[in-house]
Formats: sequence, C-alpha cells, structure tokens
Amino acid sequence: MRTGRVVAVVAAAVGACLEACHKDATGLTPNDVAGHYVAATFTTTQAGTSTDQLARGSFIDLTLVEGGGSTGRLFIRAPKPGTAFDASLAGTWTLAADTVTLTHAANTFLRDMPLRVTGARLAGDKAFSGVQIVVVLQKQ
Repeated sequence: MRTGRVVAVVAAAVGACLEACHKDATGLTPNDVAGHYVAATFTTTQAGTSTDQLARGSFIDLTLVEGGGSTGRLFIRAPKPGTAFDASLAGTWTLAADTVTLTHAANTFLRDMPLRVTGARLAGDKAFSGVQIVVVLQKQ
C-alpha cells in the first residue's frame, strides 16, 4: 500500500511539472530569434481609416544581434515634406517566452510594443493615442 501511495504522489508531481513546463516553455532561444528582419506589414489605423505605411515609403529594418544587441532603422514618411520620422533602432533586445522587447534611445512605438515570435516573424499590434499600429517583421 505504501508503494502505491508513493507512486501516486510521484505521478502527480511529474504530471504537474509537465503541465507547467508545457505552458511556460516555448522552446525558443535568443539564438533562434536573432537575425535580420524587415517589415512585411506596417499599417496604421486612425478614426477608421487605415494606411499602408509601406506603400507610402515607410520602412522598418531591424537586426537582432546574438547576445542581445539591436541595430536598424525606423523611417516613417510624413504627408508633408520635411516632417518624416527617422530613428535608429540601436540598442538591446530581450526574449521572454515568445515575446521580444526592444530597448533603444529613440522614442519609437517599437520600444513600447511587444513583438510576438511566430516562426520567422515578429508581430505586434498595439494602440497609441488613438492610432492602432500593426507590424509584421519578416526574418530575411
């Protein structure tokens, strides 16, 4: 009877561990995610009007360096000449579960938008002051 109780306790503990590990582990490592990414989708929506920023000449070019560094550029073409936004993405990045977080000196939406890793893509979707921004960065 004692052996049966020990087996039951061990089985329950192993089952709980496997369930917890399955929920928390993505299997991703920073080396899996590191690489060069460019925007495949970059849209903004404000007051029901969507704008394809890539079609307007905007772009995102981001490199996640092994070891946690980042380089790149965010360029947003403005409707009026001389008012474009051009920022360096030089800084750092971290991976927690399946989410990449960027840290860089420039005040960009990318700094405040979690990017979810899905295959060879980083995807983000977040509203800022009434503007919904959707980006999908494709690994090259």
